[in-house]
Amino acid sequence: MLLRDFVDKHDLAQFDCYLVLTSDNYRRVNIEAPAVAISEMSDAIRWKISDLVDFSVEKAAIDFFEVPASKRASSNMLEVVASPLEVITEFANKIDRTGLNLKVIDIQETVLRNLAVLLPENQRGVAVLYLQESSGVILIQKDGTIYLSRNIDIGYKQLGLDLISDNTDSRANIEQNNLALEIQRSLDYVESFYGIPPISGVAVIPLSAYTQELLNILNSSHGITARVMDLSAIVDCDILLDDATQSKCAPVIGATLRFAGE
Repeated sequence: MLLRDFVDKHDLAQFDCYLVLTSDNYRRVNIEAPAVAISEMSDAIRWKISDLVDFSVEKAAIDFFEVPASKRASSNMLEVVASPLEVITEFANKIDRTGLNLKVIDIQETVLRNLAVLLPENQRGVAVLYLQESSGVILIQKDGTIYLSRNIDIGYKQLGLDLISDNTDSRANIEQNNLALEIQRSLDYVESFYGIPPISGVAVIPLSAYTQELLNILNSSHGITARVMDLSAIVDCDILLDDATQSKCAPVIGATLRFAGE
């Protein structure tokens, strides 16, 4: 087991472990808040989402957070996060066998929010772009509140960033345009739906390579105000984190900061 070998090699037994679920390990459902007492909320939510997820809610771990009020709706809304208990248990057992202390189980959306609240744009609002090899996340938050989180089927591999100088890859150009369109649509939606001042800045979590090429595409070719989110500059750390490390570790770094904005 690679993780256990790593723990043994570096003598990490009993250290805290922060687990971030990937988006395929849980489902997010937006629902109207049940009109029940807080003590009855969990059962009411389970009943309400029972037909909206592809697993039994009776055997699921469920949490929720409030969604900002829309200028178009009068009811309170909740974002519900549900994951099969067998998934959680399997991860927990694996971690326990390594000797680590499982401290936090978190999700992609909230860990990216934890990073965003440390940015100077936090109070007026900022979008975060996190691209992996074949997928990505656009998250928009303001003063610690998540307004939008969207998974996209565009990753840095599709963007042809290593070929940007010759501009001959038409498929890559299409994906670059699609990415810019997804970002702009997300920004426009939040402004329109929630009636808040425009959020124009996009903080890009570094890619393993060609981060500057991505920034150039967004800034110069599509008029999106984008800058790099250098985690070394916003996180108290004894070492300088290179782009490859930031790209791989951004979510779990965010998980360790879950109380930073409180």
